[in-house]
Formats: sequence, C-alpha cells, structure tokens
Amino acid sequence: MNIKEMLERAASEVPQKTAIILGSQRIGYRELNEISNRVANALIRLRIKKGDHVAILMSCTSEWVINYFGVVKAGAIAVPFDIRIKAPELESKLRDSDSKILITEERFSPTLSSVLPNIPLLKQVIEIDTDSYDALVADSSSISPSVDIEDDDETVMLYAAGVLGKQKGIVHTHAALMSALLALVPGLELKRDDVVLGMVPFYYLLGLTMAVIMPFIQGSTMVILPSFSSKSVLENVEREKVTMLVGVPASYNVLARVDEETLKSYSLSSLRLAFSAGAKSSAHFMEVLENKFGLTVCEVYGLTECLAVSFGGIHNRKLGAAGRPLCELKVLDYNGKEVPQGMIGEAVVRAPWVMKGYYKAPELTAQVIKDGWFYTGDLVRVDEDGYLEYVEKESSIIVTSGGVKIPPMEVEDVLLGHPAVAEAAYVGVTDEYKGQIPTAFIVLKEGQSVTAEEIRKFCSQSLADFKLPKQIRFMDSIPKTESGQIDRRRLSRTEEGEKKS
Repeated sequence: MNIKEMLERAASEVPQKTAIILGSQRIGYRELNEISNRVANALIRLRIKKGDHVAILMSCTSEWVINYFGVVKAGAIAVPFDIRIKAPELESKLRDSDSKILITEERFSPTLSSVLPNIPLLKQVIEIDTDSYDALVADSSSISPSVDIEDDDETVMLYAAGVLGKQKGIVHTHAALMSALLALVPGLELKRDDVVLGMVPFYYLLGLTMAVIMPFIQGSTMVILPSFSSKSVLENVEREKVTMLVGVPASYNVLARVDEETLKSYSLSSLRLAFSAGAKSSAHFMEVLENKFGLTVCEVYGLTECLAVSFGGIHNRKLGAAGRPLCELKVLDYNGKEVPQGMIGEAVVRAPWVMKGYYKAPELTAQVIKDGWFYTGDLVRVDEDGYLEYVEKESSIIVTSGGVKIPPMEVEDVLLGHPAVAEAAYVGVTDEYKGQIPTAFIVLKEGQSVTAEEIRKFCSQSLADFKLPKQIRFMDSIPKTESGQIDRRRLSRTEEGEKKS
C-alpha cells in the first residue's frame, strides 16, 4: 500500500470522521481527500509529472497536510523545508533539489525575492494564502488523478545533516515509509478512535510519519499544535480528548516538570500513550511523566535515513532504552567486528525502510550503505535482555588532548542526578591551542543555586577524573535543534563566557 492508497482507503471507510483538528477548524476524511485531489490536479495542470520535485515551505497547519497529500497524489516527490531557513540556505537547497514548483505562503516573499532569480529550474511559486491559489484549487477536479503510483516510487526528500554531517537530500520511497509505520502501529495499539497530537514539525521525518501519516493508517484523528508550550498541550488534550502524544524528549521533559496543582486543573484522563523519538530520553523524566499523566511511554530509535531501528511498544519496553531491534542489527567495533553483548559499538542495520539514498550523491550513499547494510554512525549497546540503548553519535564523542574518548551522555546522566540541575550538556568546546575542552553547560532548577566546585565534587563521586568537566558554564537555557536534540555543534563553538567556571 502506498501513501495515496492509504488516505483514499480511510476516506472511503470513514468519510464523515474528523481527520484534522486545528483549533476550531475541523476537516473530515472525505473533505481532506477531495481537497488534496484538487491540489494534485492543479499541479498536474501546471505540468508537474510523476517523479518531479515539489518544494513545501509552509507553517505546520491543515494547509500543509492538504498540500502535502496533493503533491503525493500527483505522483511528485515532496521536498519539505524548515520554515526557519535563511535565504542563502534556501537558495542552495532549492537549486540542489531540482524543485519545479514551490508551495509557500505570502510571508516568505521577502526571503524568496532574492532567491528566485537564481533558480532557473523553479517554474512556479504557489502562495496558499492568496486568491489565485483559491481559484486554482476551486477550478480543479476533486476526482482522484489517474497517476499510476507504485510502492517503490520515491515520495519524499528531506534535508538533514545525516550520518556524514553534511546537509543532503535524503530520499525515501512509499514502501520505505509505509513498511516502517506498519512495523510500529501494532506496538502502539493504534485504533480508529485514537486522537493523535503531534508536537514535532512536519518537515522532519518524525513529524511527517508519526504526526501526519500514521493517524490516517487506521482512520484516526490528528490534532495540529501550531507552537509548543505545556499550556497549549494541556488545553488541547483536554478539549480534544487526545489519546496519544508524539514528541521528542525535550518536550516531554517540559511536561514532566509541570506542577501537580496545574495538572489538577485539566482533565487529562483520555491520554494513554506518549511516543518519543529524535533523541535519547531520560529514564527519570519519562518515569515522572508516566506517573503524573497516567500514560505509557513508547520509544523508538531511528534516523532520517532509517525511521526505526529499535522500538519499545506498550508491552515490550524498558524506560531508558529504545526497545528491541525491529530489523537486522549488528553492533560493530572500530575494526568492523561484532562486539559482545553489553559492549558499545556502531549500529549497523538492514531493513526495508532504509533510505533509497542521498540525492545526487552516490559516492556519499556508498559511504553509509555497504552490501545492503546501513552504517548509522551511532554508538549503541544491547543489554542482556535484548534492549538497545542509544549512547551517542560517534562524531559527538569528546576526544581530549591526550586522545582519551569520553561519551557525553555518560557525564550528562551524572550531572542530571544533581538535585539542583534541570538540564545539562557535556560538549568538547573547540580551543585553537588546547583542542577539545570537556565543558559542562548547566541550567539550574528555578530557585536553586550551586557552585561549579560543588558540581565537580558531585561528579567526582561517580566519574573517573579524566571524565570530569574542565569547564562549567551556567546558562539560562541550552540550545537545541528543533527535533529536541542538544545543539552540540553550536555549543562547541561557544565563546568564552562570563559564567564560565
């Protein structure tokens, strides 16, 4: 089954059921199916052919979902862009992606004005909040276009740094996305009456697959959250009787810190599940979340190149671990030999949902896919019960001036154990003369105070001396990527600050 067939099946089975909720807006399955057909037919009239690339630069709204499915139904390949993108990067990616049409909003016109003259292949810009767009869609047929879509056809290209740390278009087929989702759905016990609230932007693979596509597999309802805050999540859960959350650990950590009195003012009994991915979670915060909200946390470990490597479903999970492998997995040392169980090594996988490749970069693809095996560049360990623990990206390991390697998360777990610490990041800050300086960045809990020396003394109780922070910096907040991961690259370039200790 491909993505077009999935939506059409749901629309035929539950045409009147609500598919999308955004505030007071309600869109049913029949309406979603017909409007996306109109978008698809409009694109075809604009000479989009099967296999062409159509870029999407839009806020995460119901219009994003409608136009995404329109692109898919036209047989084109969707190329979603992060709305925070700046003009030089947008120009580079539009050119690299070979997109022929860009679907966007009027508010991006100032950014696009300097970009478009340099993208000769881009033939058309469609702004969805204009009269011309309304007329274009209204004049198109609501009948499904007769485009022959095969399961192995390419369907989406997402730009991400990926395993090699280079921004490239990562290409997936219908079969890859659908097979991964169908491997996850049983463990989540997704049902038609589920209401799924996504807390992740749709232009990330996690948001696209779990917040947008997954609910429609069973004819469930998706709730769109325009921007994240604990208050907006709680209000939507109460108002829409949300049963499942989809998010990253950083969002769940915020929810776990909501005080009990605030929670009592909301009716949250509908919640049954929190799906977490995108970064390593804290077992402590996930346990607090479960106890406060009365739900079950299910975690997946994956990458933009491979949606799911391991998964902990409702009845097969362990907090602090990312479930058991969903596909063939080898854990290899630096010499390419499998390590004993319980030891750390690189995760190397083989699965039907691994990316097709990096766009126009066969040499880069060949560096990570060898003999059918995908080399993740991630360090993991598999425990005695078969559960996988994500340790760290190989590229994030701190290498001291003496050549000693320190996994950051090992130190971060210790730092988070201090009663005054709310958030922590351990990063090798680049110094021109000293190389990587192991530096702890710390956010304190509200009303708490602690000195750098007290932090060092606390860490020394659990860590070898060579792992102790050489520098400690107190911050108001730790920068993160939008997927919720610590922005280590940004921290590694942090200038000497006044709060350094």
